[in-house]
Amino acid sequence: MRLSRACDLWIGELARAGVTESSRLSYERYLHKFAGQVERSTLDAIVRDVTSNDCRAFLDNWIDKSPSTVATIHSILNGFFAWLYREGEIDENPMGRIARPRRPRPEDLDVAIVTPAEVDMMLAATRDWQEFLCLSILAYTGLRRDSASRLRWRAVDLEEGTIRVIEKGGKTAIKPVPDELVGILRAAVGSGQVGCRADDYVIPNRRLASVRRAERSNKIVWETVRRVAERVGVIANVHALRRAFAVAFLTSHPGALESLQALLNHSRIDTTQVYLRALNRSKVMEAVRDLSWGSGFQSKGIKAHTGFEPVPPP
Repeated sequence: MRLSRACDLWIGELARAGVTESSRLSYERYLHKFAGQVERSTLDAIVRDVTSNDCRAFLDNWIDKSPSTVATIHSILNGFFAWLYREGEIDENPMGRIARPRRPRPEDLDVAIVTPAEVDMMLAATRDWQEFLCLSILAYTGLRRDSASRLRWRAVDLEEGTIRVIEKGGKTAIKPVPDELVGILRAAVGSGQVGCRADDYVIPNRRLASVRRAERSNKIVWETVRRVAERVGVIANVHALRRAFAVAFLTSHPGALESLQALLNHSRIDTTQVYLRALNRSKVMEAVRDLSWGSGFQSKGIKAHTGFEPVPPP
């Protein structure tokens, strides 16, 4: 079997297994790059002829990328050749000889973090219903951007205070929403400025679409968050608001990890505990605020600044 043909068959297998479209597109993109590189080095790229060195040569293209990217590409190639081995197309998985790179722990990643004050600033800086509803949905529910962008009014029950959400992996869940968000959604309905028909998106489009597609891109949510964040000078993205939601929930409901796990649609409690560790680490470091070097600075008044002493505000 030719390598490019095998790539297409595996993507089809993933689709039947329920892998999301976004994941399949990512896998397909990397696999076809891999097939193209192998085909340029050999006259006839047959799956049985692919060696460990072919895989290493492809992985070397990503050496300077983030550890998470390298680990993801390793997993894609390993899954692809493991499937070919199970299908009897190859006698050995060439990725079996290549050690899997260490994926950094989620709590060690340099991710965007927004404080409650910054969330308030962003909400206050919104200029229309499109921006306000986008920021509100994310901050009050912690939804991923795919789920937020696909939320339609037919999935909103203002009487019960719930939303029906299509989660990662295509799963559907009915979730309660905070009373404040219910009030915001009711105000949007009553404003007459937002399309609230059953098929309308809760987060409106920036402009009227000439052709209505089955599902729009989640890019609209990403762009809206970036635009408002830049307006107030905050470094933020959709996941930063999801993280802010989790930390705010744990602050208000200490120890309610199982509730947060269900709200965030985490399959494993370990993933949810990452937010708890971030919250605990932040609280531990707060102890530095009462650090003092005694009366030297306080009792002798303000000294001339020499480049070392702290200079108090006037």
